[in-house]
Amino acid sequence: MQGNLIAQKAISVAYAPERESSGGADDLWSRVALPPASPEPPAEPVVAPGLRLALSLLEEGVLTSRANRSCGSYVARAVPSAGAVYPYEFAVLVMENGVPTAFRIDADRRICARLAVGARVTAALDTSMLAIPEDGGTLVVTLTRPWLSMRKYGDRGYLYTQLDAGHAAGNLVLAAAGRGAPGALRLRFPRESLSGLLEAGENCREIHSAILVPAGSADESWTRWTVHDSTDRELRGPTWRSWLESTCWDSLAGWPEHSGSPALQAVPAPLARIRTDRQLPGGQGRLGDPSEWSELIGTRVSSKAFTGEPVSAAAVWRAVSALSTPLETDLPDASPLSATLVLRSTTEPEQDGVYRLHTGERRPGRLPSTDEVARACMQQRALAGAAAVLLLHVPRTSLAGAVAMLAYPLYPLGIVLGWPVWLLAVAQVAVGAGITFWGVMWATSVQTQVPGEVLNRVHAYEVAGSVGMFPVGSALAGPAVGAFGTDRVLQVGIVVALLTAAALLVARPTRTLGRVPNRA
Repeated sequence: MQGNLIAQKAISVAYAPERESSGGADDLWSRVALPPASPEPPAEPVVAPGLRLALSLLEEGVLTSRANRSCGSYVARAVPSAGAVYPYEFAVLVMENGVPTAFRIDADRRICARLAVGARVTAALDTSMLAIPEDGGTLVVTLTRPWLSMRKYGDRGYLYTQLDAGHAAGNLVLAAAGRGAPGALRLRFPRESLSGLLEAGENCREIHSAILVPAGSADESWTRWTVHDSTDRELRGPTWRSWLESTCWDSLAGWPEHSGSPALQAVPAPLARIRTDRQLPGGQGRLGDPSEWSELIGTRVSSKAFTGEPVSAAAVWRAVSALSTPLETDLPDASPLSATLVLRSTTEPEQDGVYRLHTGERRPGRLPSTDEVARACMQQRALAGAAAVLLLHVPRTSLAGAVAMLAYPLYPLGIVLGWPVWLLAVAQVAVGAGITFWGVMWATSVQTQVPGEVLNRVHAYEVAGSVGMFPVGSALAGPAVGAFGTDRVLQVGIVVALLTAAALLVARPTRTLGRVPNRA
């Protein structure tokens, strides 16, 4: 290929000297060629206690599997990844010699690149409503690199990226708790300033989450790491960015939206509503003693490593009870996840069924087939024969309100179709219930999602645009009926009402908006 490019460039110069180069070959060559590598800065030892703790947690929880650690290899990861692409990276913020410092972690080379120190780090943390834990604590930031998954799986790879990063963050929380330093997982915080500090966006990375870990014990695994100073960007040289990855990143514009108001503090709470006491023998449940959680990390395997051995219903219930383990997060404590468990092929067929975990209720009905399980798991055929399937449900209050608005056109539709009076009365009751429910959902969303300092202004705009238009519509109704007829005006109203409700359901902010805790 190199010879062809050189030959084409020579022909272009020889036969068309008066014409500027078309740029085709030159552009391709510039996209293929890598910039010269910058001189490697001298290696320094890891001295910050918080950085030593973070590296120990990364080694144990994410970077190396237990089997590989025991035989001295540090290649295989502890967390399974879709397609084994591991589309995430880490940054660590700690106090180094009394100064707030940000490091970018190169897991493959076991290098910590010092990116920024001092006031820049403090300002980014303040804007993000985060802080470095005192006395040797650490702040570990997980960053995703969607391109690694999307080049293999297309748009679906973006979802895989979030799932893989979530698995990694979960393992870090377990590893920290096992060392007696339970971390707080933060997902709802302003990311722009911290992203700029870590140079995430310019390198096609996105901040996934942050984990605040108090001071704790570190093992000797950090001794394999070194620190390189990269605070001077000019010495680092230009950053090479693949044009394919840039194209993929640009296509994500508007996707990475983080809904929900920032949470000022994290509180321990179960991640899901679950009631499984009656199924657990001997009162066993949850994840057990945190000191044993590090052992659980080593048991994680890819779904492709599942075996055909039979699974008991009791074992499934014990595993599911882990959802009730309180973890410190900033997720809305007023609306934890709901979950449904499907037992399909356990060693006790009488236990097979569909269970609502927050009530313990067993729903009647047939069990899903292997094809249905595979479709629910994004066509992962390796999961088709799973003995149990756990479905997590995120509450969507705004979506429920939009669905309720579909009842609004029932009454005018009844008039157009000539329904009897009793049926019109039923339709009017349904319309009133739908509007009332929508009003409650709307008012709740506005008061919990809109910052208090602008709440009055937003409410004024809403009243002017909706309630304020009632007299305008009433004034125009008469002339419209005179010009087009009663039925035609009602039909237009029905269509507009349906399109309005449909627009609410289609809008992504409506579908992703959830509850938030009560504001103080």
